[in-house]
Amino acid sequence: MAYSSTELTKLLQQQAALNEALTAAREKEARLALIEIVQKMREYDISLNELMGRKPGEQKAEAQPKYRDPVSGATWSGRGRVPHWIAGQDRDRFLVDSESAARQPVQAALFPESR
Repeated sequence: MAYSSTELTKLLQQQAALNEALTAAREKEARLALIEIVQKMREYDISLNELMGRKPGEQKAEAQPKYRDPVSGATWSGRGRVPHWIAGQDRDRFLVDSESAARQPVQAALFPESR
């Protein structure tokens, strides 16, 4: 049987209570900060795009596939983590020409794979 003192138990309970109070206080502060940010955005007519550093009216462009796996047909835009099928290999072998990349969504819509 493990030894536990009443003083240690009491301190652990106080610590748990303080941790809960700290979490609640942080959540409240975050909510108040968010409310203040939204109010300032409305007051100064700041859009979410402007807040994210984009020019007004500019939308986030979806990355077009730059590389394609000839075996599975999987694609990669060249952004983010390198897929296993291209890692450590000459990427030029997997380049997608822009014309076929533009046709792919249309072909997928017209000729869905039957499974």
